Amino acid sequence: MRVAFPVTRRALACPVRSLTAPARRDTRGPRAGFTTARASQEDRSAPSSPSSAEVGTMPGVDPSSRKDSSASRVIGAEIMHATPWLQFKHLSYVDPTGKQRAWDMVARATKKPGAVADAVCVLATLKKKGEPDDVLLVRQFRPPMGGETIELPAGLVDERESAEVTALRELEEETGYVGEVAGSNPTTPGMPLSPGLSDETVRLVRVVVDLDKVENQTPRQRLEGSEFITVMRVRKRGLRRTLDELANDGYHVFAGLYTLALGMELGEEDEP
Repeated sequence: MRVAFPVTRRALACPVRSLTAPARRDTRGPRAGFTTARASQEDRSAPSSPSSAEVGTMPGVDPSSRKDSSASRVIGAEIMHATPWLQFKHLSYVDPTGKQRAWDMVARATKKPGAVADAVCVLATLKKKGEPDDVLLVRQFRPPMGGETIELPAGLVDERESAEVTALRELEEETGYVGEVAGSNPTTPGMPLSPGLSDETVRLVRVVVDLDKVENQTPRQRLEGSEFITVMRVRKRGLRRTLDELANDGYHVFAGLYTLALGMELGEEDEP
């Protein structure tokens, strides 16, 4: 295992099936020499009250203590450093009081004009007659984390490509499985991943994989030369407990995946 810290692999409470060889995906981060970055994120911890007209007055919160954040606006952006993959930008913005402030951010240089999002991630449910549902996860080395992560299959959106087309393409490339978009409303809006750092957005697409179909009997990945991805088949019910076990073993669990698993668990608790 290629990590910078010791990892103890112990038996998981929930079944996890590793379907492929260990892996690393080529994700290029910003160069290490951002020594000129301005530490100018002023008053980041200062709360901004939501508009009382929109959400009503919350008990114990004085809505007049801060001006509404919707009056803020970005007035300028300067690219301080760029690579083929990323841009490091210095922003100027005006807060609700009219005071000009500064913020540093990172943006993807790969996003195409008019793209629905920077990337998609895929919630792929595996279905087989007579068996409980599983989901597909991927494990790969992420250099910025210095270790391996547990994520949903994902990838960047190509030019003039819908989120659904990207999802099915990336699913087959990374896992070898052929799926179908699920239901009448399978795709989320573009959602920010780390809005204090970047404007990168991702759309989640729900996909169903029929394991009884011929094309899914012997799935084969179609990875690029720099990609090394391990596919994991995990029981859908109890997913959060499995992720907890993986985190305890030293893996970095993607926040969006964990939040999704927690929501699924809450739904299970509400079942009769």
